[in-house]
Amino acid sequence: MTDHLAVSMRASSLSARECMNRYSEHGFGRIQIDSLHPDFHDLTDSGRRDLVATLRRNGLRSSGVDFLTTPATWEQHIDETIGGFGAAISMAEVVGRVPVSVCVPEDDEIIETVIAIGANAGVLVAAHCTLPLENPNIAWGLPLALLAKEERPMRTLAGATFGPIALRLSGDVLDRTTLEIHSDTVELTEIRAVLDAMRWNPVPVIDGALDNACEIASAWQSAGHS
Repeated sequence: MTDHLAVSMRASSLSARECMNRYSEHGFGRIQIDSLHPDFHDLTDSGRRDLVATLRRNGLRSSGVDFLTTPATWEQHIDETIGGFGAAISMAEVVGRVPVSVCVPEDDEIIETVIAIGANAGVLVAAHCTLPLENPNIAWGLPLALLAKEERPMRTLAGATFGPIALRLSGDVLDRTTLEIHSDTVELTEIRAVLDAMRWNPVPVIDGALDNACEIASAWQSAGHS
Protein backbone atom coordinates (compact mmCIF):
# COMPACT_ATOMS: atom_id res chain seq x y z
CA MET A 1 0.00 0.00 0.00
CA THR A 2 1.44 3.35 -1.02
CA ASP A 3 1.93 5.68 1.93
CA HIS A 4 0.70 9.25 1.72
CA LEU A 5 0.88 10.16 5.39
CA ALA A 6 -0.78 13.41 6.39
CA VAL A 7 -0.81 15.22 9.71
CA SER A 8 -3.77 17.13 11.09
CA MET A 9 -3.68 20.72 12.30
CA ARG A 10 -6.23 19.96 15.01
CA ALA A 11 -3.80 19.06 17.79
CA SER A 12 -1.55 22.06 17.22
CA SER A 13 -1.73 25.30 19.19
CA LEU A 14 0.44 27.10 16.62
CA SER A 15 -0.78 29.66 14.12
CA ALA A 16 -1.74 28.21 10.75
CA ARG A 17 1.44 29.51 9.10
CA GLU A 18 3.71 28.20 11.88
CA CYS A 19 1.90 24.88 11.86
CA MET A 20 2.45 24.37 8.13
CA ASN A 21 6.08 25.44 8.41
CA ARG A 22 6.82 23.06 11.29
CA TYR A 23 5.14 20.07 9.64
CA SER A 24 7.05 20.71 6.43
CA GLU A 25 10.34 20.96 8.34
CA HIS A 26 9.68 17.55 9.87
CA GLY A 27 9.22 15.89 6.51
CA PHE A 28 5.45 15.75 6.15
CA GLY A 29 4.21 16.41 2.63
CA ARG A 30 0.49 16.48 3.36
CA ILE A 31 -1.62 18.34 5.88
CA GLN A 32 -5.21 17.96 7.00
CA ILE A 33 -6.56 21.51 7.28
CA ASP A 34 -8.73 22.40 10.28
CA SER A 35 -11.39 24.80 9.01
CA LEU A 36 -12.24 25.66 12.64
CA HIS A 37 -8.73 26.98 13.36
CA PRO A 38 -8.97 30.57 14.70
CA ASP A 39 -6.84 31.86 11.79
CA PHE A 40 -9.52 30.72 9.36
CA HIS A 41 -12.52 32.45 10.92
CA ASP A 42 -14.38 34.57 8.34
CA LEU A 43 -11.86 33.68 5.63
CA THR A 44 -12.19 35.89 2.54
CA ASP A 45 -11.34 35.04 -1.06
CA SER A 46 -8.01 36.74 -0.47
CA GLY A 47 -7.45 34.65 2.64
CA ARG A 48 -8.17 31.45 0.74
CA ARG A 49 -5.66 32.45 -1.95
CA ASP A 50 -3.12 33.11 0.79
CA LEU A 51 -3.81 29.63 2.20
CA VAL A 52 -3.01 28.09 -1.18
CA ALA A 53 0.17 30.16 -1.44
CA THR A 54 1.27 29.18 2.09
CA LEU A 55 0.80 25.50 1.31
CA ARG A 56 2.81 25.90 -1.87
CA ARG A 57 5.65 27.77 -0.16
CA ASN A 58 5.99 24.96 2.36
CA GLY A 59 5.83 22.21 -0.24
CA LEU A 60 2.61 20.87 1.25
CA ARG A 61 -0.52 19.40 -0.27
CA SER A 62 -3.86 19.25 1.52
CA SER A 63 -5.13 15.74 2.23
CA GLY A 64 -8.52 17.12 3.22
CA VAL A 65 -10.37 19.70 5.30
CA ASP A 66 -11.86 19.02 8.75
CA PHE A 67 -15.15 20.48 9.89
CA LEU A 68 -15.48 18.39 13.02
CA THR A 69 -18.20 20.03 15.05
CA THR A 70 -20.20 17.65 17.22
CA PRO A 71 -23.44 15.96 16.05
CA ALA A 72 -25.25 17.90 18.80
CA THR A 73 -24.03 21.19 17.31
CA TRP A 74 -25.57 20.25 13.96
CA GLU A 75 -28.90 19.53 15.64
CA GLN A 76 -28.99 22.54 17.95
CA HIS A 77 -27.51 25.22 15.66
CA ILE A 78 -28.29 23.98 12.18
CA ASP A 79 -28.21 27.28 10.25
CA GLU A 80 -24.96 28.49 11.80
CA THR A 81 -23.38 25.06 11.38
CA ILE A 82 -24.35 24.83 7.71
CA GLY A 83 -22.73 28.24 7.23
CA GLY A 84 -19.49 26.98 8.76
CA PHE A 85 -19.67 23.81 6.71
CA GLY A 86 -20.09 25.90 3.56
CA ALA A 87 -16.92 27.80 4.47
CA ALA A 88 -15.08 24.48 4.86
CA ILE A 89 -16.33 23.41 1.43
CA SER A 90 -14.99 26.67 -0.04
CA MET A 91 -11.59 25.95 1.50
CA ALA A 92 -11.63 22.44 0.09
CA GLU A 93 -12.42 23.79 -3.37
CA VAL A 94 -9.43 26.12 -3.53
CA VAL A 95 -6.87 23.62 -2.22
CA GLY A 96 -7.77 20.98 -4.81
CA ARG A 97 -11.35 19.84 -4.16
CA VAL A 98 -10.20 17.60 -1.34
CA PRO A 99 -12.69 15.75 0.90
CA VAL A 100 -14.30 17.50 3.86
CA SER A 101 -14.61 15.46 7.06
CA VAL A 102 -17.63 15.89 9.32
CA CYS A 103 -19.24 14.38 12.42
CA VAL A 104 -22.93 14.42 11.62
CA PRO A 105 -25.89 13.03 13.55
CA GLU A 106 -27.83 10.09 12.12
CA ASP A 107 -30.39 12.46 10.65
CA ASP A 108 -31.33 11.79 7.02
CA GLU A 109 -32.19 15.42 6.30
CA ILE A 110 -28.87 16.74 7.63
CA ILE A 111 -26.91 14.01 5.82
CA GLU A 112 -28.68 14.75 2.53
CA THR A 113 -28.00 18.47 3.01
CA VAL A 114 -24.25 18.05 3.51
CA ILE A 115 -24.05 15.66 0.55
CA ALA A 116 -25.88 18.15 -1.68
CA ILE A 117 -23.70 21.11 -0.62
CA GLY A 118 -20.57 19.09 -1.25
CA ALA A 119 -21.78 17.75 -4.58
CA ASN A 120 -22.67 21.25 -5.79
CA ALA A 121 -19.01 22.23 -5.28
CA GLY A 122 -17.59 18.96 -6.58
CA VAL A 123 -16.32 18.09 -3.08
CA LEU A 124 -16.72 14.69 -1.43
CA VAL A 125 -17.94 14.67 2.18
CA ALA A 126 -16.71 12.00 4.61
CA ALA A 127 -18.48 11.13 7.86
CA HIS A 128 -16.40 10.10 10.87
CA CYS A 129 -17.84 6.92 12.35
CA THR A 130 -16.97 3.33 13.25
CA LEU A 131 -18.68 1.99 10.11
CA PRO A 132 -19.90 3.66 6.90
CA LEU A 133 -23.27 5.38 7.03
CA GLU A 134 -26.11 3.69 5.17
CA ASN A 135 -26.24 6.47 2.59
CA PRO A 136 -23.69 5.45 -0.09
CA ASN A 137 -23.28 9.06 -1.28
CA ILE A 138 -21.31 10.07 1.79
CA ALA A 139 -17.79 8.73 2.21
CA TRP A 140 -16.35 7.17 5.34
CA GLY A 141 -13.57 8.52 7.53
CA LEU A 142 -12.47 6.00 10.14
CA PRO A 143 -10.90 7.17 13.43
CA LEU A 144 -8.88 4.34 15.01
CA ALA A 145 -10.05 5.69 18.38
CA LEU A 146 -13.57 4.48 17.49
CA LEU A 147 -12.50 1.20 15.90
CA ALA A 148 -10.37 0.34 18.95
CA LYS A 149 -13.48 0.36 21.15
CA GLU A 150 -14.98 -2.55 19.20
CA GLU A 151 -14.80 -6.02 20.73
CA ARG A 152 -13.24 -7.39 17.52
CA PRO A 153 -11.81 -4.38 15.67
CA MET A 154 -10.36 -6.26 12.70
CA ARG A 155 -13.55 -8.22 12.08
CA THR A 156 -15.54 -4.97 12.30
CA LEU A 157 -13.25 -3.32 9.76
CA ALA A 158 -13.27 -6.27 7.35
CA GLY A 159 -17.08 -6.43 7.52
CA ALA A 160 -17.59 -2.84 6.31
CA THR A 161 -19.67 -2.43 3.17
CA PHE A 162 -17.00 -0.23 1.59
CA GLY A 163 -13.59 1.10 2.56
CA PRO A 164 -12.65 4.32 4.34
CA ILE A 165 -11.15 7.17 2.35
CA ALA A 166 -9.23 8.33 5.42
CA LEU A 167 -7.84 6.51 8.44
CA ARG A 168 -7.34 8.75 11.45
CA LEU A 169 -4.37 7.65 13.56
CA SER A 170 -4.01 8.78 17.16
CA GLY A 171 -2.77 7.64 20.55
CA ASP A 172 0.58 6.76 22.07
CA VAL A 173 3.08 4.37 20.51
CA LEU A 174 3.61 1.50 22.96
CA ASP A 175 6.16 -0.41 20.94
CA ARG A 176 7.23 -0.57 17.32
CA THR A 177 3.76 -0.91 15.78
CA THR A 178 1.20 -0.76 18.61
CA LEU A 179 -0.94 2.26 19.44
CA GLU A 180 -2.63 2.81 22.79
CA ILE A 181 -5.71 5.01 22.49
CA HIS A 182 -7.07 5.80 25.94
CA SER A 183 -7.25 2.30 27.48
CA ASP A 184 -7.54 0.44 24.17
CA THR A 185 -4.75 -0.84 21.94
CA VAL A 186 -4.56 -1.32 18.17
CA GLU A 187 -1.92 -3.27 16.29
CA LEU A 188 -1.05 -1.37 13.12
CA THR A 189 0.28 -4.45 11.33
CA GLU A 190 -3.18 -6.01 11.68
CA ILE A 191 -4.86 -2.84 10.42
CA ARG A 192 -2.59 -2.70 7.39
CA ALA A 193 -3.10 -6.42 6.70
CA VAL A 194 -6.89 -5.97 6.58
CA LEU A 195 -6.61 -2.88 4.38
CA ASP A 196 -4.30 -4.74 1.99
CA ALA A 197 -6.55 -7.80 1.91
CA MET A 198 -9.59 -5.65 1.12
CA ARG A 199 -7.58 -3.61 -1.40
CA TRP A 200 -8.49 -0.41 0.42
CA ASN A 201 -6.06 2.48 0.29
CA PRO A 202 -7.23 5.21 2.68
CA VAL A 203 -5.14 8.29 3.36
CA PRO A 204 -3.56 7.89 6.83
CA VAL A 205 -4.10 11.14 8.73
CA ILE A 206 -2.34 11.57 12.06
CA ASP A 207 -4.22 13.40 14.81
CA GLY A 208 -1.53 14.39 17.28
CA ALA A 209 0.93 17.06 18.33
CA LEU A 210 4.12 17.19 16.28
CA ASP A 211 6.37 14.92 18.40
CA ASN A 212 3.55 12.41 18.80
CA ALA A 213 2.78 12.63 15.07
CA CYS A 214 6.38 11.78 14.20
CA GLU A 215 6.25 8.72 16.48
CA ILE A 216 2.97 7.54 14.95
CA ALA A 217 4.33 8.09 11.44
CA SER A 218 7.31 5.88 12.27
CA ALA A 219 5.04 3.17 13.71
CA TRP A 220 2.81 3.27 10.62
CA GLN A 221 5.81 2.93 8.33
CA SER A 222 7.23 0.07 10.43
CA ALA A 223 3.88 -1.74 10.28
CA GLY A 224 4.10 -1.69 6.50
CA HIS A 225 7.44 -3.50 6.58
CA SER A 226 6.65 -6.09 9.21
